[in-house]
Parts: sequence; C-alpha cells; structure tokens
Amino acid sequence: MQTATIIGGGISGAASAVGLARAGWHVTVHERADRLETSGAALGIWPTALTALDELGLGEQVRSVATPQGSGVLRRPDGSRIATIDADRVSRRAGDVVHLVARRDLAAILDAALPAGAVRYGSPVRADGRESRASDVVVVADGVFSANRSLLLGDRFQARRTGQTAFRGRVAVMTHEVSETWGAGRRVGLSPYRDGTTNWYASVDQAPARGRPGEAEWLRGCFAGWHEPIGEVLGELDDHDVSRHDLYDVHPRLPTYAAGHAVMVGDAARGMTPDLGRGACEALVDAVTLSRCLSGGRAKGERGEAVDVGRALARYDATRRPVTQRLQAASYGLGRLAHARRMTVLRDVAVRAALSS
Repeated sequence: MQTATIIGGGISGAASAVGLARAGWHVTVHERADRLETSGAALGIWPTALTALDELGLGEQVRSVATPQGSGVLRRPDGSRIATIDADRVSRRAGDVVHLVARRDLAAILDAALPAGAVRYGSPVRADGRESRASDVVVVADGVFSANRSLLLGDRFQARRTGQTAFRGRVAVMTHEVSETWGAGRRVGLSPYRDGTTNWYASVDQAPARGRPGEAEWLRGCFAGWHEPIGEVLGELDDHDVSRHDLYDVHPRLPTYAAGHAVMVGDAARGMTPDLGRGACEALVDAVTLSRCLSGGRAKGERGEAVDVGRALARYDATRRPVTQRLQAASYGLGRLAHARRMTVLRDVAVRAALSS
C-alpha cells in the first residue's frame, strides 16, 4: 500500500486524506493545531464542490446540514438594486444551487470520514522531513502562509496582503434575503441560515489596528446609514462575535503545484481571496482531482500496482493550476472592483450586464 503524508488538517488536507484513503492509500494527516477546528462562519458550497463531495461519499451529509441559497441581490448602500443573482439560473447551468454550511459542520463531516487514527494533532512536520521523505507522496495543505511552499519552490512565492480586511460571524437575527451591498471602499453581505440566524461578512479598506477595543461598535459606525437589515444585524454584535482577518493571496502565481513527490493543494497553492466565495470549494475539487490522479484507475478500496506518482502529480498540476489561477485572479479583481471609489455608476452597469449575460 502506498503512503501519503498530508501536512495540514484543514478542508483541503482533510478532503485529500479522505479521497486518498478511498483510493487505497495509507494516509497520515499532520495538523499543527491541537484539536479539530470548531470555529468560523459559514461557507458557500458551489455545485462543483458538492459534486466533489458526492465523489467522496459525503455530499448528502453536507446537504443535510446546509441551507440551500435562494436568489441574491447586489445593492447600493441606499438599498437600490444593482443586479440580481438568479438561483434558478445557477441551478439550470450547474445542476444545483449554492449551499451555505457552517465551517465546523464541514470539518466534522470530513474528520468522521477519515480512517481511525489518521490525524495527528499538535504535530507540525516539514515537506523535507524524515517522514515526508519516506512517503510516496506529500500533500502540502498548510494554508496561505505555507512554510513548505517556500521549501519546495523558494521564498519568491509569498502571501500578498491585498490591503483589505474581512470581518464575519453569525447573529441571532432572522433575515430573508441573500444580499451583498457595495459602497466606496467597503461592502457587507448577509445570508439567512437554516436555524433562523444570519451569516454576515464585511470587508473594508484600511481597517484600524487589530485588537482595537470596540471593534463591533467601529463596524456599526462604518456601515451607519446603510439600508436595513444591515443595521439590525450589526446592532446585535459584541466584540467576541466578530472574526477578523486580513486578506491575502499567493503572489506571484506558482509555476507548478508539484515538486518531486510533493504537491500543493488549497490555499498553499494559490491563497485565493474570498471575493468569489470559491476558496473552500476549489480546495474540495483539488482533493478529488488529486485522489483521482493518484488512484491509477482503481475503484474504491481496490488494490493494484503502485501508481507512478510523478506522472500522477503532473496530471493534477495540468488539470488544476490553470483553472484555479484564473479564479484566483478573477477573485482578486472582483475585490478591487467591489471596493471602487470612483466611476461606480459605470461599474454597476458593467456588473449588471455581466450577471445578466
């Protein structure tokens, strides 16, 4: 049985481990944290990612705890409509709608699907360490700040700060519309969740220093006067309700996702900003594609001749790198567009035309 060392137990690492285990590999996941992630807001799971979860045998479990998203509205701060995102149209094109799922629920489903004892918490390892060198393949899934990316490709490829800061959370306020509202240098989004709460997120340029007391109050001031129910949602926040992180992507683009018998997946490979809502989705597709390439055509649980890892990783790189790097660039560009401070009328016309085409 061929062996895989997986560095990082987040979504991309855990999903890769599930897929490889189903393909007959012996997997060991090394996670720096000392326990399973239980925090974080909700994630939008697009149809392609749901298909990937189906291939892992987990699609129905995720659907059972997720909230299907209806049509969405893109608005200006005064509440006027820029454009509508038609859920039925998405479903006709992709075969399903976007589902909103709590990050902790997705993490728990992936964890439960792993072989017993596969995850070692509190166990950071290096891509050039002894266990990694002894494995047939090393999957680098340690995030946008990946030190192992530097080990494999050099220090040139780093996490690039975009200048924007994201805030997110969930509050006990029932809303009835999926919406995103764009203002000058800032925006806010709302998504109703299945239990009557609302998942919210915001991003701003030039946020105050991290750890500033009264961050919830600062957010309320930042979006004061914007259309309801934004004020109602933000009015429920305490500082402990607010999750904050600066936004990064990986720059410049990597020339390859594979180096020797190591391969990078998820944020370690491209660190996509959240503007398209595709980071977690593409991590799941990465995992399934990698597992398919390393399966050697075997059915689930079937054993056979050892897979040629070099050729398999080359196929993975050729399949995933062009697609995900285009999405990475598009996501970064959308973030800049949404935060535009000038020519917003032309921006809104162009966005409306793009969404209706």
